[in-house]
Amino acid sequence: METKFRKSPPICLFISIGRLLIGKLRLSKHYLKDTVKMEDGQEFKIFRHITDYPVKEIEQAVTFIVRFKFARLSHNANRFASIIPMLLITGFPGFQTKMYAVNKKNGHWQGMYQWKTQKHLENYLESFVYKMMNKRVINETIKTFQYENKSLDNFIKKRIRNK
Repeated sequence: METKFRKSPPICLFISIGRLLIGKLRLSKHYLKDTVKMEDGQEFKIFRHITDYPVKEIEQAVTFIVRFKFARLSHNANRFASIIPMLLITGFPGFQTKMYAVNKKNGHWQGMYQWKTQKHLENYLESFVYKMMNKRVINETIKTFQYENKSLDNFIKKRIRNK
């Protein structure tokens, strides 16, 4: 498996920037501005989608959803501030795709990820960037959901409200 060095923030950032430059990591317009209705009825509007390119179907893919409310800063400030952590996440081993969404009614954010395997997700949950995100949020608002052997694309397609 990947070494501690390979999971370090500077290496992840370097890998992400390199992949962006050669077109293997892309900001996608697919699903942008779509509203996703979750199982509990909450609705989140997708405002950013970044993905590996070309997209690969992987049977063991794990979809991971994390929902939270930031302790400080406005939606726009957090949207801007999330760009650097995004590049740390996209360079992390096993990353495949992430969508950023917000529920403007209650101020909750939702990160929707696809990881190659359960082990890759577990490693991410122990990472610097995930721990830093948890320090910026109101603890009692953090909720996570996990769906094994399910692509994020299939998860989203079933929940799009305005298509």
